[in-house]
Order: sequence, then structure tokens, then C-alpha cells
Amino acid sequence: MSDVAAPEPAAPANGSPIISLIDVKKEFRIRGKPPVEALRGANLSVPRGSMVAIKGPSGSGKTTLLHLIGALDVPSSGEVHVDGEELTTMSELELTDYRARTIGFVFQAYHLIPNLSARENVALPMEILKVPAADRRKRALSLLEDVGMDERADSKPSKLSGGEAQRVAIARALANEPSIILADEPTGNLDTQAGGTVLKILDRLNKEKGATVVIVTHSGRIPPLCDLTFTIRDGKVTSAQESKEIAAIENQKRTLRVALSLSEKFVDRLVAAGFVDVRAIADAPLDRLADVVGDKNKAARVAKRARVLAENADVIE
Repeated sequence: MSDVAAPEPAAPANGSPIISLIDVKKEFRIRGKPPVEALRGANLSVPRGSMVAIKGPSGSGKTTLLHLIGALDVPSSGEVHVDGEELTTMSELELTDYRARTIGFVFQAYHLIPNLSARENVALPMEILKVPAADRRKRALSLLEDVGMDERADSKPSKLSGGEAQRVAIARALANEPSIILADEPTGNLDTQAGGTVLKILDRLNKEKGATVVIVTHSGRIPPLCDLTFTIRDGKVTSAQESKEIAAIENQKRTLRVALSLSEKFVDRLVAAGFVDVRAIADAPLDRLADVVGDKNKAARVAKRARVLAENADVIE
């Protein structure tokens, strides 16, 4: 674990957290190469019964985050708490039971067993919990009916469309009545119509069954359906509000760089000192600006340019 303990993320106001990640780091090591940092001190708090989107570009650490919550992998350091349990302290046997009872996985590539029918695929997770065969068959058919696939119960995956295969995968994820559904790009391989159907099913599971649904995505159409949206970039997780604040700061920096013809490093120092727009720089005492810049003559040149722009009605704010 990290030498410096990070504060536990505060639970959002609309529910107690069922998932909590604290200062989680994950490195992948390949012999002869520097370690790759997939997560760099990630903190995350997901309220019980919520539907949450985690978005970010490819390679940002989204899938790694999901795998840690689902106990498909372990963090290099930090803590992963799910439903009151600290996963990093559990034995492999306990983790197997946790995956079987608590988590339902939905993958972008479906991962259906090709030589099993839709019904047999859905029934398979129940074997881990030793559910009797007759009960497995009955529940599998019921789950397929819930996702509109009962008429294709005896079809093999090769005979299903992408949308149909994903609906079977969702039914399989629900086999052992998990409290959490983890969906990794569930619409990534689907057309708009099939993807919409899958999202409606996940939304219904959340609202009617009370399942906590965590969806990893780079799609812009999923976050509006969710209670919360987190962004992951460069291994760090931010909330929607934090992402907006970061974007606003970056926009301010960009404006200063263009308006005053300054370097990125120089602008970073100005913004860190509270000079977030041209007007603030124009009105600043020269000595204060010089302390930030480190050079009185350069500070004077910057202040002069800022005053000219501030007096111009077309100054970019």
C-alpha cells in the first residue's frame, strides 16, 4: 500500500457507497521494459443502487478499474471496498465466491461459450453455486424471457446477432442475482438500435431490480442515462463536476497562451497564483506579478500586453 494514506472519498448525497476505491494504483510490468502505470492513485465512490458511467479514451485505465472492482485483477497498492468487504484482504477462494455472488459481468465481446445454447450459457454461472439442474434451467429461461430472448433459448451463439448475443450475456450476468452489474463497453460492437435495446435493459435492471450498474464507455450517449458520470484520464478518476472545473481551467490557460503569446509553463505559474484571466493580470500590482514571473522586466511586458487587451472591447474572456 501507499506510504501516505489518501482520504476516503466522500459518498455522494444520494446514497451510501457500495463501491469505494482509495488511492488505487496499478502497474503492469513487462520484462526488459519500464512499468506501465494504468492507475495512478484512483479514488472512486459509487452509491448503492445507482447507475454510473465511467468514460475516457482508449488506454486511460477504464477496463483496469472495472477488473479491480470485479476482482479479476488486484491493485499494486491501495484499497478496493465493495459492499463492506476489502477485496485486497480476501483469499482466492473468498474472491471466487465474491465474483459468483456479488458481481455480474457484461463484456463488449460477449464471451459466450460457442458450443452451448443461449439457455446453457445463462445457466452456467449457477453451477458454481451448485444450484440444482432443474432450478438452473427454469431460472435461465426466466432470465432470457426478461431480456426478450426466450424464443432463442436453444440457439448457439453463432446463430445470434450481436444485439441478441449481448442480451444473452446480460441474462447470464444476472444468473446469481448479483447486487452489482459491471458492463465493459456493452454497446461497443452494436449498431444504434441494438445498443439502445441493451441500454434500456440495463436501465430497467437498475430502476426495477435496484442493481448497481457501472458502465465503462467512450460513447457520449450513455452518460445522460446515468445518475453519475466519472471521467478517467491518465489513470486518475474525476467526477463530472470536477471534469467541468478542470476543463474550465484548461480553457482559461489556453486563452491566456493565445492572447498574451506565453508558453504553457509560464501560464501554469500565472494560473496557479490566481491570475486566471487577462483582466486579473492587467490589474495586478507589478511587484506581485514579478514575484510570480521571477523577472520584473518580463512581468512589465506581460502586464502591458494585458492592459492593452483589457481595454479592447473584443478581448477574449
